[in-house]
Amino acid sequence: MRICHVIESTGGGSATIMASLAVDAIRRGHDVAVVYSPDRADPQILDTLRNGGVTRLEDSPMRRSIGPWDALDGLRLRTTIAALGHFDVIHSHSSKAGALARGFAHIGGAAHVYSPHGFYTMTGAAPFYIGPVERALSWFGDRVIAVSNYEGRHAIDLGIAADKVVVVPNGIAPYDPRPRTEARAALGLNTDAFAVGFVGRLAAQKNPLEAVAAIDATSSGAVLAVLGDGELRAAAEDAARTCNANAVFAGQRDAKPLFSAFDCLLCTSRYEGMAVSFLEALNCGVPIVSYPVGGTEELVIDGETGFVIEPQPYAAAAAIDGLAAASSPHRIRMAQACRALAAKHTDAEMGRQTLEVYESVLKWGA
Repeated sequence: MRICHVIESTGGGSATIMASLAVDAIRRGHDVAVVYSPDRADPQILDTLRNGGVTRLEDSPMRRSIGPWDALDGLRLRTTIAALGHFDVIHSHSSKAGALARGFAHIGGAAHVYSPHGFYTMTGAAPFYIGPVERALSWFGDRVIAVSNYEGRHAIDLGIAADKVVVVPNGIAPYDPRPRTEARAALGLNTDAFAVGFVGRLAAQKNPLEAVAAIDATSSGAVLAVLGDGELRAAAEDAARTCNANAVFAGQRDAKPLFSAFDCLLCTSRYEGMAVSFLEALNCGVPIVSYPVGGTEELVIDGETGFVIEPQPYAAAAAIDGLAAASSPHRIRMAQACRALAAKHTDAEMGRQTLEVYESVLKWGA
């Protein structure tokens, strides 16, 4: 099978998932190309793709904002994909790449699969026309892959035909993190502190100010370790200073090997499809305290792998304090439950299910 992945940015969780799918398909003997937008290219993801066997990496402009330039970007994308030869499946990731690929890149009868990785309409702040546009674009595609049951239901609520929506949960490759003492030292955390991790872009979606408020409301002396950067970093740091919250802002880091520094992961996001950070935390035996977003239904089992809480800082604080007060045997049992659940959400299983989706929509044998 010849597969072309199209993505507007090679940074963030959606790019990590796309890279995993591409490399897994190559391991299984398929031919894979990737087209990405050059202005948002993450060298680390591009290296992952090259090292995984992707030999055709092509850039094509896909500007984030909506405007008359989208027609030009769409035509350029079509030309770029056509120059790579015939594909059986074109799999687009995130909203702009999904719109351009389905709108302009119908080439040679290839099947079209779209992964939103969190619909823009899930923010609650999307312009009124985005929902109808997503519904209309779904007519030009064969399947929409949702990464969680929550996202799948949202797709159907938008008016996308239920028989076009397939849920394939995110997965990651199992890995060994850094030893706990080394990870804590790298973040400047005391060895005996109850460390609460916050991982992600410091932007409105991730809601970092509420994470600071949650730590400020704890009574257990927990420390918030923030890994990430973004437009709200200064505001979050100011909020922590103002309320004298116990917080460390470590900046943009490769968080994956550092999850072992945490006693729990805190998610105060307004919305998620299924956060890759959830999977990385579970892999490292770290329970999750989260607002009810995409992925919690599958990954956060109350009292076993974490707690899904009311979306309020005081509720997060209560859950954090409860974990801090838990006995050592209880924490060990939770860590074991986390690792056992992570073992069911691997990149290999995600890749297998995604290939099944491709095979179900092929226009001819491949």
